[in-house]
Amino acid sequence: MENSNTFHQMRAVTRHIEGVPKEWQSTNDWDSHRELLWLALSKTKNKIVEFGSGEGSTPLIRDYSIKNNRDFLSLESNKDWADKMKSTYVEKYDLPTNELGLSLYADLTFIDAAPASIREFLIRINANKSNVIIIHDTEPGADYVYGMKEILSTFKYRLDYQPEGMPHTTAVSNTVNVCTWI
Repeated sequence: MENSNTFHQMRAVTRHIEGVPKEWQSTNDWDSHRELLWLALSKTKNKIVEFGSGEGSTPLIRDYSIKNNRDFLSLESNKDWADKMKSTYVEKYDLPTNELGLSLYADLTFIDAAPASIREFLIRINANKSNVIIIHDTEPGADYVYGMKEILSTFKYRLDYQPEGMPHTTAVSNTVNVCTWI
């Protein structure tokens, strides 16, 4: 697909990703992002930022980060979830970075935040702060809730993980050809 200035490359994968460790394999709709997230972690090297913590991602990313000596920042706007997942509580995700007092520049950013309406904003503000962004719930049927279709189409590289009968997950980047990962 092409626009006036940039060639875009897109790839979709419907099969399970080879080499994924058992603990990273999906067990339900809430953690269908795990396989692509694991692949992205294995292909990147530096800081990881997560918007929206949960049992399906945060403990695994934290453990991976410790084992691989990587910085990990997990942000959560629900106080109970932040406490439960030992994440950094933020009242609102849309506060300017300087108000958060945190550096959001990352090699990998994972977005699975609530409310659904904040995801498009998080993708937009991280497009130039992250080498690779992984976003959960990107299947076309969920766009009426999440509204990410348009912003996802603006990236140079896009890899869609579409496990049958489960929510989709997408990797996007303007600097890393994520399409070559599979």
